[in-house]
Amino acid sequence: MESLKRKRSHLACQPCRERKRKCDGRKPCITCTEWGYECHYETPSRRKISRIPGQSTPSSPARPQSSQPDVRTPNTVESDNCGLVRNLEANSGAAFVRKLGLRIDPMNAPRLNLFAWNIGARQLSSPVNSASALPIVEVTSLEHMKSLAQVYFDKVDPCYGFIDRYQFFDRLDLRWKSPLSPSIYDSVLAGVAAIGCLFSQRNVTITELHLVRSAHSCLDSCHLSGPPSIDLLTGWTLRSIYLRMTDSPHSTWIASSTLMHLVEASGLHSESPSSVLLPAAQCDPDLRRRLVGVARHLNTWTSFDLGLSLVSFQNNELPLPILPKPGDYTAEVLGLLPVSVSLDPGRLKDETDLTSTLSKILEGTHSQPPSVLAQCNLVLCILRRIHTENIDIPSTLEEQVLGFLKKGLSSARALVMDCSPWHQVPNVSFQIICVLLVMDTRSSLAVLPDAMQTLSLVASTYDTETMREAYGAACLLVLLHQQRRKYDVAIFTETLNIHQQNPQITSPPQFNPTTQDSSWLEALVADFPGLQRVDLDQFLNMDMTNYLLGGSG
Repeated sequence: MESLKRKRSHLACQPCRERKRKCDGRKPCITCTEWGYECHYETPSRRKISRIPGQSTPSSPARPQSSQPDVRTPNTVESDNCGLVRNLEANSGAAFVRKLGLRIDPMNAPRLNLFAWNIGARQLSSPVNSASALPIVEVTSLEHMKSLAQVYFDKVDPCYGFIDRYQFFDRLDLRWKSPLSPSIYDSVLAGVAAIGCLFSQRNVTITELHLVRSAHSCLDSCHLSGPPSIDLLTGWTLRSIYLRMTDSPHSTWIASSTLMHLVEASGLHSESPSSVLLPAAQCDPDLRRRLVGVARHLNTWTSFDLGLSLVSFQNNELPLPILPKPGDYTAEVLGLLPVSVSLDPGRLKDETDLTSTLSKILEGTHSQPPSVLAQCNLVLCILRRIHTENIDIPSTLEEQVLGFLKKGLSSARALVMDCSPWHQVPNVSFQIICVLLVMDTRSSLAVLPDAMQTLSLVASTYDTETMREAYGAACLLVLLHQQRRKYDVAIFTETLNIHQQNPQITSPPQFNPTTQDSSWLEALVADFPGLQRVDLDQFLNMDMTNYLLGGSG
């Protein structure tokens, strides 16, 4: 087994050297093959050894003095780096899917891509004029703005509740009474209305695109002469939410990282009573914690998906728990934040931590579909980490996981029918398919049709290029898995037919196990991960003679 492990090459390729990844020295190496890098090597130049005065020569090596600080050995650093890379790949859905495809069929595996990260960009049949952004009061009427805002507060605010509803509608009325007085709060008005369009129309409208452009222009044209205001932070939070549901991962990561830096610049994240804020940044403490929590939630998971750095504050404090409100389940979503942050790839977790964390999350009660999907997204990430560490979970916990994944699929279908394209609707559906294929048990594969049906519903409802590509990738993974199984069955069939081709063997040897034989066989089966869920008693009671000779058994 030791010879099968990938060994570190003395000469690493240039992409692996730059990214500090393990390299096996091949051309191309396995890391470049998995991640799609262009593998190439550079001939190392021979370094001259400079002599430092007082330094020992190779002929008389000096022993290190005991007063020297303890320095980690290269093997320890390499082990830590390998653990970091494994966790980065496990947190990232894209890397997980790529490695799954390579394990099934290296030649036909899907390329590295964040499939079904959201529903994707919904395009108009004809492009919008690329003129400058319109003022918010010229995009649509006040009545239409109020109806779109109502959609937002009915569908989105209960999950991401960080805006004062009554203050919003008051300022909306004031804005239309003063059409020539723009302010940074226009980004909040336009952002709320744009998300309201997204959650009320399955196809994009010109109004939605103008609202997005207006909010974008308002935020980008803002010049900071001091700490950012709460209005600016709210506008950037809405922008990050909209991008997470419709745009590319990198655009969302940049926006969410910008938001986190603005939060820190405002001091809004600090719970210290000595924190000095501008009067404009002062707000209700509960709303402040809600906004900071949503901002960190968005940045954390976008960073995980891309395998990029997340933005953390100097004191690395998490916002205090928020106050519960009737009809609001923001507390459920933000309650997952401590566990989410603990999955930072730099924080290595052992087997006990991951298994107990998974059990704890599964025990949580989440009332509404968006909150259930946030919980499901966290469960899937933990399962990917468990798989990466080659940890076996108890069968009872596995049954609990499968039952919860079914609940997640049901929630995704409910949101699709409700015209609520939360980013986790396609993402969770696709990742469940991948996790089921990795689990590769009879119970897990039985859930596969339900998962494919859910993803098909999302793709047919939101017919975007992103969803068509995601559905095609899911079908390809299932097809490759099926093809591999066909090859495996052919090998098993050929193996069992060998005795029929040997005339010297008239009948297979009889096997009547005693209690001692059974215990030995149970220990042997336990060493084969693929056989650990086989009903051994049923297997031992079979008539093996009839089975091997082609009978019914």
